[in-house]
Amino acid sequence: MERTFELCHADQLTEYKSAWRELLAVTPHASFFQSAEWLAARWRHAASDENLFVVVTTDGAQPNGFVPLCIKRELTSCGLMRVLHFPLDGWGSFYGPISVLPEETLTAALHHVWRSRRTFDLVDLTTLPIAAATGGPRAVNSESASTTVDFVGRECDEATRVALLDLTGDWDSYWESRNAQKNRRRNVERCERRLNELGTIRYERYRPGGLVTSDVEPRWDLYDACESIARTSWQDGLVEGNTMHHDHVRPLLRDVHLAAVDAGAADVNMLLLDDRPIAFAYGYHFRGYVDLMRVGFVPDLAKLAPGNALWTRLIQDSFTRGDRTLDFGPTCLDYKRFWMTRLEPSYGVQQYASTPKAQALRLARWLKSQRQTSTDASNQRSKELAAAQLSSRGIHETDAVEAGCGRNEP
Repeated sequence: MERTFELCHADQLTEYKSAWRELLAVTPHASFFQSAEWLAARWRHAASDENLFVVVTTDGAQPNGFVPLCIKRELTSCGLMRVLHFPLDGWGSFYGPISVLPEETLTAALHHVWRSRRTFDLVDLTTLPIAAATGGPRAVNSESASTTVDFVGRECDEATRVALLDLTGDWDSYWESRNAQKNRRRNVERCERRLNELGTIRYERYRPGGLVTSDVEPRWDLYDACESIARTSWQDGLVEGNTMHHDHVRPLLRDVHLAAVDAGAADVNMLLLDDRPIAFAYGYHFRGYVDLMRVGFVPDLAKLAPGNALWTRLIQDSFTRGDRTLDFGPTCLDYKRFWMTRLEPSYGVQQYASTPKAQALRLARWLKSQRQTSTDASNQRSKELAAAQLSSRGIHETDAVEAGCGRNEP
């Protein structure tokens, strides 16, 4: 007999770690963010207004699905609301049930939560990956309109689009394909030559094997170098920023780093000029899927764009290692368009409680969706916002840094 139940404490994850690992291995579009290791660290750093739990679905004997969720208070246009989310907080591009059948598992989990005694006003689950009708990855044209799909028995709107690089073929074929943007490619090559004129360029990538191979050295020297570079980034000026060194996320990310090292999922990339760290890309990898979570470079070399030199080496190394996909994240596609090979949409499920306040919010959001709005989420706009916030604090930005934004800061 099928049944569902909840895990309400982080220490309960230990009992199900083996089953979780087995299901994650067969979960479509899986990433390290869906691992029990990530969730355990995230749970330890939950805010006081958050309520984390996991809905477990079973076949009557064994778990066949895990759905991590959290309820937290959020300020909306209709006042404070208790909102049900995935506990991802924007760190990754995609998230969903840990199950070989994610849609059925999510449906069962949502039925369970609505029947439970938990109280919330809104279900807002974004970042869901959905396969195309062929069963393969769903791709969209960069200029096409937003799409709507049927998922868990209801229409789901496209939430965002993620820049991906599929590592098919080899480096030479990929680099030749970049000739479609000849000016940008020539600029990358010119910056490379000028960097080499300054000294010796060295690229280091660190991927420890984890507990299964007794390779669990965290290499804090590399991690601290990432933090140090991030501290000089233009994103340091964002008041609500979440780059690696910001105090409100730093403890979580350092804790997750240890968990990723133990799981054999840490991916640290460093570019050095005469042994000086000048650019980094930090992320996680799982079965060939690489989340490039945070990226940055030193501002004094901005005109030479050392981030480009890092990208070329990182991508070439990923081809050599046999990685499948590099995930550049969902924002600032103007910068990432040169490197990516396709866009993939993520989708959101929204369900409102039958309370007057929740239904008022539903109406307000519908009315807003009927108005034509244009949101500038470009790389340049993000830098302008950071500079304005720095200025308001009496600090002036002197370096114009060509960089990505959102969860990446190349």
